[in-house]
Amino acid sequence: MVPSTRSVSSLVVAGLVFWSAAGIAQSDSGLPPEILAQSTPLFALQRDGNRGAVVFVRSGTAQEHDPRVFVASRDGWRLVGLPAELHNTSWIFAGRSAARGELWGIAESDTEGSGPMLQFVSSANGGRSWRLRGALQKVSRFAVVDLFSVNDDGNGTLILRLDDDPGPNAPRLGYYFHLTKNGGRSWSEAIYSQDRPLPPPILLMPADRAFDGKQAFDAGAWERLLADLQPVG
Repeated sequence: MVPSTRSVSSLVVAGLVFWSAAGIAQSDSGLPPEILAQSTPLFALQRDGNRGAVVFVRSGTAQEHDPRVFVASRDGWRLVGLPAELHNTSWIFAGRSAARGELWGIAESDTEGSGPMLQFVSSANGGRSWRLRGALQKVSRFAVVDLFSVNDDGNGTLILRLDDDPGPNAPRLGYYFHLTKNGGRSWSEAIYSQDRPLPPPILLMPADRAFDGKQAFDAGAWERLLADLQPVG
């Protein structure tokens, strides 16, 4: 019997799920069809030289879901779990360091009644394991990530953009930026600007592809996407 999305967590060892071929039907990608059916792509990074392709997905149902990643390897794709603190969050940013290839992701809680909290994670080994770096409460649930950048010394900038907020005590529309000096473990208070602040150097390359997360992929669409992101040879 193929594990359900929630039971997959019990198979995670050092962040990586290995699928045994015994008794589990595999797709051409190496991922079980049931896992593909339960997963919706949100961001994708193309293979770049010796840096493998990565797909950031939401796995599960509307009520119970987790952010996870599909990581390309020499013998196919693997499903990688994330820290338990990210349960019932969804990816809102994914990028890769232009210099070292370090992967970064930002996930936001999307369950009704939860606070507008951002969770920052990174991977130094191509996505095979992930580290929870820190968290930040947004000034408004309706603020979106305009820019995120962090360097090798842990100095980073997050710019949030607020275009609309229907709440009775809504903050001013405009830009709010936060600074970190320790790789996202802690952040400065929001600094407001009516105009977009001058952005720092682009140190994180954003994902090559972004998806709206509203349309489920069938098996054929998944196989085409994965083959396109990580061509054979």
